[in-house]
Amino acid sequence: MRAIHPAVAFGIAFALSATPPSSQAASRRSVSDAALAAAARSARVADVDYARGECGDERSVQAWLDDAVGDTARITWRGGACVLANPDNPIDAGSDWCGGATIVPKKDPKHPARIEVYFEKPVDGKPGKAYAFRAENHDVDGLDYKRDTRSFEIGYGQRFVDGYAMPEDDCD
Repeated sequence: MRAIHPAVAFGIAFALSATPPSSQAASRRSVSDAALAAAARSARVADVDYARGECGDERSVQAWLDDAVGDTARITWRGGACVLANPDNPIDAGSDWCGGATIVPKKDPKHPARIEVYFEKPVDGKPGKAYAFRAENHDVDGLDYKRDTRSFEIGYGQRFVDGYAMPEDDCD
């Protein structure tokens, strides 16, 4: 058996000790993906949706989403960089710090919906302040991009919730 050249042994040891790409991205963000997912679930709707903020909606995003989709879907939470971002439009540019959910409707699993909560830069290894909501779903008119929770609820409800009735305005 031949001995491994020291340079090759060093290269193998270095490669085996290297941080996986997903962990590298999380450390570059300075907050874990799990922390971003948890922060998205617990963010207040009032903080990420201007209209609902004016109405004082104190529900968590998770409670709101549970109310919106009920038992019509399977929900999976994640954290990381924003995927619903549109860098060409500053209001939708997103950031490296998002938490969100994929909503897979039981009636049409080939057309999942997605929501995201945007966060400011992390502070002391914790997600920054939640500041925006973005979503996309296949509503009755096709794939649509949303900036507020009410639009998501209506689009999702019309397509996937039996006996859906559009809610009255939240507040005056």
